[in-house]
Amino acid sequence: MPFGGRSWKLYVELGGRAEMSKVLDLVEKKAQGILNDYDRRPLPSNPKIIRWRNTAQWCRNTMAREGLLKSDSPRGIWEISERGRKALQEGKVSKCPCSLTPRP
Repeated sequence: MPFGGRSWKLYVELGGRAEMSKVLDLVEKKAQGILNDYDRRPLPSNPKIIRWRNTAQWCRNTMAREGLLKSDSPRGIWEISERGRKALQEGKVSKCPCSLTPRP
């Protein structure tokens, strides 16, 4: 599941800024039927962390480095940047390069 497209627009839906857990909970809700058993498994390296949530967090870091999300938001807060809003309005953000595929 790529973290982009419809799920990327969640930042705007949430007012442009939200707690990480709220963003991830909404992504999970909207990704029903997309996330599979593999995505929902814990990481072998840390059984407390679910694979797709870990991938989403890494994707957030990538988008922050690209300037699409603010990198200076308080810890645990995910916030869209002006550049990110503009990219969404112009249709230039289709997906994050992060993906839960390939799967074994």
